[in-house]
Amino acid sequence: MANTLQYLLSRNLSGVYRDPQRLIRDVETLQKTSLGRNLNPTTEPLTSNDGSVTPSVLVLNGTLPMVYRNVTYNIPIDLYLPPQYPQRAPIVYVRPVSSMAIKENHRHVGRDGMVYMPYLHEWGAQTHDLRELCVWMSSLFGSEPPCYARPAGAPRVSAASNVAASYGSRPPAYAQATQSTTNTYSPYVAASNSNNNRSREAEEQERRKQQQIEKEVAEANLAAKIAREESLKEAKLKAEQSRLQKDHEEKLSSMRVMATSKVEYELQVVFRDAKDDLRVTLKNQKLLDYGKEEIQQLLKEGEERKEELMALNDEMDVAVKKLEGWLEAAEIQQQQEGENGNNNSSSQSSKVDQIALPVDTHSSQMLQLAAENAAIDDCFYFLDQSLAQKNIPLKVFLEEVRKLSKRQFTVKAHLIKIRDAKASNPFDG
Repeated sequence: MANTLQYLLSRNLSGVYRDPQRLIRDVETLQKTSLGRNLNPTTEPLTSNDGSVTPSVLVLNGTLPMVYRNVTYNIPIDLYLPPQYPQRAPIVYVRPVSSMAIKENHRHVGRDGMVYMPYLHEWGAQTHDLRELCVWMSSLFGSEPPCYARPAGAPRVSAASNVAASYGSRPPAYAQATQSTTNTYSPYVAASNSNNNRSREAEEQERRKQQQIEKEVAEANLAAKIAREESLKEAKLKAEQSRLQKDHEEKLSSMRVMATSKVEYELQVVFRDAKDDLRVTLKNQKLLDYGKEEIQQLLKEGEERKEELMALNDEMDVAVKKLEGWLEAAEIQQQQEGENGNNNSSSQSSKVDQIALPVDTHSSQMLQLAAENAAIDDCFYFLDQSLAQKNIPLKVFLEEVRKLSKRQFTVKAHLIKIRDAKASNPFDG
């Protein structure tokens, strides 16, 4: 089937369609369903209602199944695909066979067999396709068949039907027709007593006229009976159509209720899932806000500690400058003493550690503690330089500063105690 379609498009319909790939896809999708398996592709010219004829186009010729009163029927159709497809809707004709006829005043099928339906009127290239079109047609034809079988033989209607028409929709009864005719035709014609032959001929002619009238009245009664039967059939057909329409509306109402219930359930599920997701998102947002506050607090403490360390570093720089000035003064004084000859051992340089010598235990302890305090200040300086150059992380910097601060506090407290002790007892060696 696909090879036939490809052959028709490449050989007979080359360049006719703007989007042949879409056409092939829609036709193959339709033929894979139960509705389109009996539709075969062929080519025919398309004649519009205004009389214009287009070149050959693709036609799906075959039957479309429909279900009417739980019985499946096949409706012959021709489905034309115009050159503008899918921008333009297909054109569908119902093609009844010789034993079938198109139902008059059908809502969706014209007298020429052309199909009119909302799906074709609202056709859109992106939202409609051939498969859904056949589903719509099968559903509409199942609720109201477009064709019916022709009767084997139609009843013959003679001149009596004209008589029946003169009395309205219902012909008169036999007695009424007989009475009206006897007023028109005399049952007896006077004849001369002298001519018996003419009298018998008149009686025979009158008898024949009476038989003809009876025959016409009988035919009129038969036509009236047929008319009444047709009227009853039409009434039954309308009642059946009304019942089917009511059943169809009830079925549609039930389907709407089911669809509404399903949509409401799906919406409830979506809303519940969205609510759970929102709750989890809010919880995570609170955790992030709390973590952000902690980080900001740590950064604030780090900045404050950094300022403190910078202040201590400045104080240490001042102390170092003072110490360097003292050392320079000591060297100058030593040089002056050497020049004056006060000390003959000028070749021997004094060591730095011999400049300040403790004279007692407290002084020795204070010297060691002061040296340790200065070393801790140096550590603070180099830790600050390493943090500024990003050689160590902030966490390690804070841990080391905390450890050294505790030690420096102990050293300073020990120095204060030794100072107080020496102040209270200056002669204690």
